[in-house]
Amino acid sequence: MPFPVRLAVLCLLLFTCRFAPGAEATWEGEPLSDYIDSLRRVGLRIIYSTDLVLDEYRLVAEPADADPEAALREALAPYGLTLSDGPGGSLLVTRNERALTTVSVQVLESDGVTGIPEARIFIDGGPVGVSDPSGRFTITNLHAGDHELRASAEGYARASAVRVSTTRGRPVTVSVMLDSGPEPLPEIIVTSSLYNIRYEHPGSYSFLDRDLTAKMPNLGDEALRAIARLPGTSGGGLSTRSHVRGGVQNEQLFLLDGLRLYEPYHMKDFHSIATIVDQNVISGIDFYSAGYQARFGDRMSGVVDISLREPPDETQTELGLSFFNTSALSLGRFGGNDRGDWLLSARRANLDLLADAINPDYGSPRYQDYLAHVGWNFGIHTYLSANALFSYDKISVSETDGSEQANAKYQNTIFWLKAESTWTDRIESSTILSATEIENERTGVTNKPGVITGFVDDARKFRSLALKQDWEFGLSDRWLLSSGFELKRLEAEYGYAASLDIAPPFDQILDNQPSETRAVGVSPRGSQYSVYNELRWRPGDRLTIDAGLRWDRQTYTTANNDTQVSPRVNLLYRAGDSTELRLAFGEYYQAQEINELQVSDGVAEFHPAQRAQHLVVSVTHNFDFGMDLRIEAYEKKYRSLMPRFENIFDPLVLIPELQIDRARIDADAAVAEGVEMTLSSVDSGEMSWWTSYSWSRIADMILQDTINRNWDQTHTFGAGLSRDWGPWSFGAAGTVHTGWPKAVLITESVSNPDGSSSLVASVERRNSSRHPVFQSLDVRVSRRFDLPKGELTAFLEVTNLYNHSNPCCTEYLVETDVDGNLSVQAKEGTWLPIVPSLGVVWRF
Repeated sequence: MPFPVRLAVLCLLLFTCRFAPGAEATWEGEPLSDYIDSLRRVGLRIIYSTDLVLDEYRLVAEPADADPEAALREALAPYGLTLSDGPGGSLLVTRNERALTTVSVQVLESDGVTGIPEARIFIDGGPVGVSDPSGRFTITNLHAGDHELRASAEGYARASAVRVSTTRGRPVTVSVMLDSGPEPLPEIIVTSSLYNIRYEHPGSYSFLDRDLTAKMPNLGDEALRAIARLPGTSGGGLSTRSHVRGGVQNEQLFLLDGLRLYEPYHMKDFHSIATIVDQNVISGIDFYSAGYQARFGDRMSGVVDISLREPPDETQTELGLSFFNTSALSLGRFGGNDRGDWLLSARRANLDLLADAINPDYGSPRYQDYLAHVGWNFGIHTYLSANALFSYDKISVSETDGSEQANAKYQNTIFWLKAESTWTDRIESSTILSATEIENERTGVTNKPGVITGFVDDARKFRSLALKQDWEFGLSDRWLLSSGFELKRLEAEYGYAASLDIAPPFDQILDNQPSETRAVGVSPRGSQYSVYNELRWRPGDRLTIDAGLRWDRQTYTTANNDTQVSPRVNLLYRAGDSTELRLAFGEYYQAQEINELQVSDGVAEFHPAQRAQHLVVSVTHNFDFGMDLRIEAYEKKYRSLMPRFENIFDPLVLIPELQIDRARIDADAAVAEGVEMTLSSVDSGEMSWWTSYSWSRIADMILQDTINRNWDQTHTFGAGLSRDWGPWSFGAAGTVHTGWPKAVLITESVSNPDGSSSLVASVERRNSSRHPVFQSLDVRVSRRFDLPKGELTAFLEVTNLYNHSNPCCTEYLVETDVDGNLSVQAKEGTWLPIVPSLGVVWRF
């Protein structure tokens, strides 16, 4: 069946099974402020204050009167509000003083004597406040009439509704009694390693489960770089990709709006210095480093789950310009009652302009991305959105000495429809239908006289059609069932050719050959299927158990384990009001994706699925004096590892497979283990801070030998600070960690029988030495300016503020002295030097 036909069939399937019945447009239950704004758009001149019309006020019934002004009075009445004559013939929303009264509420335990502090009080379904230490709370300015009163508190069963009748000017006293018992199941995910990173506005993010209102430094305006500051992650600072708890960089599941992104990076073969998701469109990032649930599959070491920004009630536009990017974003709402929403984003990199200004010999790295989103609420039951993401790279880069030159073109085209439905108050579902097409082209040459020469011509294509559906069933206040499936049809095409010649003595190391030619042309096709079930149970007041089982299958491989079953268990125990204990255990498989054939290293077969076993124990404590402590220990055991290829001397090269240090690593198993401690301040308004320490080890087991991986860092210290002074904002983050392991080339000159000499080379035991300690401090200072239209924010950001030299790699070159004798010289390279950036963002 042709690709477009399959897409049309899946679209039909989505629309025939998707929508909840009876979802007619209605204002009942919608925000009162939205209703007022809808009347303003049809010509009614209404003035109101958000101090009166609170965000939590909802229409308690559908307005019945056909006259807009009378209908509005009807909607305002339940909240003690009315309409008065305003200036210029307008209508002014005011309090109806003649209808106001006071209700004194006391929340008591079942003995009828002991007051319950910090109980939440609800009137007519909306929250109005929290009880004092004696369990008392007074509701003022309540309009006369019949009301429904409720109260709830942690550790107590929610009380049944109490009917309260009030009369104008006569105070009323009401007692509400709560029985000790379990709360409803929390909506949070029970998992051992979840960091919620939420943005209050673009460029700001919540770090380590708390809100940071100030901006922190992120090289290249990339939000994903914030992940590298979390305990358990490691990276050199150049790439947006990170090693998570010892894993290879491709062991993370990357989700956008619930959709799997397969190759979400710009300059993907050149250290992935940016992602194809502009940070301005991001609402929040859920990052899982271990112990994640069965709903997340097919990756062994982490999940990056990105949600899109929620469009505001009024259209907003943001224009940004910095050393790295030029961007534009606009988002808002449309349609009757603002049921529609939209978001448009465009971004262009400025790296090619910088390269032209600094040194045109560097080349011209260009990339851009675009995202479009439109959504519509079909009543209160179903929300449907259509989305498109497009990225394009055109890259021409070279070493300044001309030893390497590379050119590449990348294109990602992704479309997805998403439907979210609320079938009943206990049953919800989400469905995503997607189509992905990725095209990659890469060519390059290497010419290092006396070392290596070669060329590469690499062309690849990837297509995916996928249908994904997730369900959630609230069986009771103690039981929650989640279930889902995913179906994918996958196609790939590979056309690869390369040739390389390696000169002595480098042809003597790492199984190198003096001359080698590679040619691979394959077109695998097949499917992926997955099903999962999760059951969350709260047997008591303090314990929550989450157990899941996942099943995956691939049909495009010839591996002997193309079907995997993954059991996972998470436990959460609340030892008190301020302490939580967590335990996670599970199996995590990672099948080789159809677009992950290692053709650049001469491998054209798929390998069996890899497996990792996670064990995580953690404790979190919230201190009364405003600090949070988190301690977590983990062990991750790898089995059935596929071979991987690495450049052991110099990973920062343009064409990795055309190098003398390209090594195949066949590990029988691997173990990652560590302990992480984080101390942070709670959100304190103007200032927030955090500090962390991690001890970790990641090593491969190869033929009874244990060898540390290239990114093993035993000790890691991190810290960050954010501070606001009025319109000024300051952010800083620093990292110090043990230097990464390195391999060393050993050469010597030997005499030949004819009296000449030649070089002999060998490699010492891999990763038996280490680079010096890595350290870097990044800062960001910004200033906000109010303008007649919107606001302007200007910022200065500096990466590696004091320009510390952090060695990363070694390049080996051959030199000839005046007598014609050859020698090998080592040239050390470093990670990023000091990198400044200036930028402005205009929001209006």
